[in-house]
Amino acid sequence: MTKFVLVMYLCSTITGMCPSSSIPGYTFDNHYDCVVTGYRVAHNTFKGLEQTEEMDREQVEREKLVVKFECRPVNLPKEPKIIIPQKKPKVAT
Repeated sequence: MTKFVLVMYLCSTITGMCPSSSIPGYTFDNHYDCVVTGYRVAHNTFKGLEQTEEMDREQVEREKLVVKFECRPVNLPKEPKIIIPQKKPKVAT
C-alpha cells in the first residue's frame, strides 16, 4: 500500500540550498490530501518563522528564505499474513 509523508524544507532562494528538512509526522492515503495539507503547513510554518527566537524578519529578507514541501511516497508493507499452525498429531504410547 502506498502512502505519502509530508516533508518540509527551509530553503534560501539566493543559494538554492535547503539546509534543513523535517518530517512533521503527517501521513496520507493519497497525494491530493498531502498537497492540500502541505500548503497549509508551509504557510503556517513561514508565518511562524519570525516568532521563533532563531529567526527574525531581517534574516528571512536577507537570505530570501522560503518554506518548500514535498509529498514523498512511502511503500508500506502489506498487513502481515496470520499463520495459524496446524494441530500436532497425537503420539501413541
